Amino acid sequence: MSEITEDFIHNKYGYCYYEIESGKNPIIFNLFVNPQYRRQGHARWLLEYVINIIRGTGYIGKIDIEVAPREDSIQREQLAEFYISMGLNILDPEGGAK
Repeated sequence: MSEITEDFIHNKYGYCYYEIESGKNPIIFNLFVNPQYRRQGHARWLLEYVINIIRGTGYIGKIDIEVAPREDSIQREQLAEFYISMGLNILDPEGGAK
């Protein structure tokens, strides 16, 4: 049986879920920043925090992330570029790496 660690990071600005499963790339999903705090660096802070937690386990490989912007936020392409700039591996809609 594989070990799965799933966690939820949140603060007043937003939240983020991530999952680490042995034998698979860790995945970050459901990143959300409250509308009044967008474009102020809070998404970057949440991602850096989660990436540091994952790296703190000794994991050095790719970290996957879903690109699923809410309708009232950022464009998908722009969000994907941001995630790539953070060194993350983008998942396509079918759940595979891109």
